[in-house]
Amino acid sequence: MKKLFFALFVASIAFACTPKGDNSTEQMPDSKDFAYLHFVGTIGDEPIRMNLLQDLDFDDNPWYNGYYHYENTQEPIGFYSSTDSTGQGQLILTEHSVGDEPFGSFKGKLEKGVYSGEYTSSSGKKSPFKLSLNFPEGTQQFAAKRLEKTEAADKDRKDSPKGHFGYEYFIPSENWLKDALLQEMVGDSLAQVYKTPQKAFDAEQQQFFKDYHEEIAGMLEEGEDDLYLNYDADKTMEVLFNQDNLLSIAVMDYSYAGGAHGNYGSACASFDLVKKKKISLEDVFKPGYETVLTKALTESAKKKFNTQDLSEILFVDKVEPNGNFFLTGKGICFNYVPYEIGSYAAGELKIFVPFTELKGIIK
Repeated sequence: MKKLFFALFVASIAFACTPKGDNSTEQMPDSKDFAYLHFVGTIGDEPIRMNLLQDLDFDDNPWYNGYYHYENTQEPIGFYSSTDSTGQGQLILTEHSVGDEPFGSFKGKLEKGVYSGEYTSSSGKKSPFKLSLNFPEGTQQFAAKRLEKTEAADKDRKDSPKGHFGYEYFIPSENWLKDALLQEMVGDSLAQVYKTPQKAFDAEQQQFFKDYHEEIAGMLEEGEDDLYLNYDADKTMEVLFNQDNLLSIAVMDYSYAGGAHGNYGSACASFDLVKKKKISLEDVFKPGYETVLTKALTESAKKKFNTQDLSEILFVDKVEPNGNFFLTGKGICFNYVPYEIGSYAAGELKIFVPFTELKGIIK
């Protein structure tokens, strides 16, 4: 019932957001939808907002991930869904942890557009929460879409390793934003060539499978361990912040081409929905901002990792702005992909700085 409700909800948004005559919103072969949901509510007495992605490709246990923030700080906190071992049909959202630090979690029921239950903080404090599905004025809605294709390395073998290529992306109602999100997925120059996510998917998956078959042909003949021949490439979108006419998103690029693990990284971007433009660092800061911002990022990272010497944990002793950033209404967050300033095990790192600590350099 829960899955049906959100499937209908997504379908209604897709219909409302379909620009006439635009092929990018037509039904696409081999596509499976997922849902973008925006919730407004409270943990205890604290107002929060939640940006939730629901994977509709799971019959019994839909998969969720996303970000939420307290309205007083607007620092994004990432989470993912965990299996409910109680059998009570609860949705458990577990916060991403930093190293071995404790993490918080939501546990409750998601029914008829309301998610409610009990939140446990990283310190163990328990508080009731109640969130309602809502898109207030200044919040962007999307039709959410998945395209994917899988091919066997050897079509004559039932147990053949496989290659997989996938896209998950959003289709907004306004053409300028649709074009802007496509640019974030494939880059400015390729967006001019492909024009729509469908065309980009068609071109990129064809190249992926061409390369896949050529690369592993010899490995199949050599009897290589099939486990390492299941290649994968996925591009997915996430919503980091979406309110008050400010939209921040991330495009994650994941690939596995043999070896011990795959590689991934997210490119972040923010958009002013009133001015209809992507926001640059020069739009936010006065010239010469780098020194002050580096100091603030470094102090924020020390607090995040509870250390006075970052080099004990990261590859660096200070954190510099890298251009991969996004905004909330009350701060700026820089994203660092694995190996950029830390090990693969440290994961992708998001360092947030409130605007209150950057008053001297903000325009």
